[in-house]
Amino acid sequence: MPRRISMVALLAVAAAAFLMPGSVSAANPYLVAVKIDHCQSTGGAHGRGYVELKTKAREIGKSGTNVFVVLSERQESSGLGFSTQSSWPKETSMTFPDNATNYFHVTDRRYDFTKNDELVTRLVITVKFRNTAGKTLATRTVDGSPC
Repeated sequence: MPRRISMVALLAVAAAAFLMPGSVSAANPYLVAVKIDHCQSTGGAHGRGYVELKTKAREIGKSGTNVFVVLSERQESSGLGFSTQSSWPKETSMTFPDNATNYFHVTDRRYDFTKNDELVTRLVITVKFRNTAGKTLATRTVDGSPC
C-alpha cells in the first residue's frame, strides 16, 4: 500500500511539473516591465497632481535586438475612448551587440497637471526591439492606469 501511494504521489508531481508553463524569459526574449504606474491628485509641479509611468525594456540573450526605440504619449478620454494629446520625442537606447548578455533600457515619463482636469489621462509607452538594419523584431506597448 505505501508503494502505491508513493507511486501516485510521484505521478502527481511529474504531471504538475509537466503542466507548469516554462520560464517566461526563455520563451520570450522581448520583455517590458512596469516599474512605476502612479497617479497623484495633489502635489506635482503645479500643485494639482501628476501621472507617472516608468518601464524597463529587456532583451534576453541572442534575440537579434541591437537597440531599443521608445515612443511615449499622453492620452485623454472624456468617456468614449482615448486619444493622443501630446507625445515625447522618440528615444533611442545605445546600440549593443547581439550576444548572450542581457541588455535593458529604462524609460520614465511624467505629466504634471496644469489645471483641474476633468478628462481621464493616461500615459502610454511603446518599445520597439530593433536590429542594426532597422528592422523591428518585436513591439510591446504598456498603457498606464487611467488617472
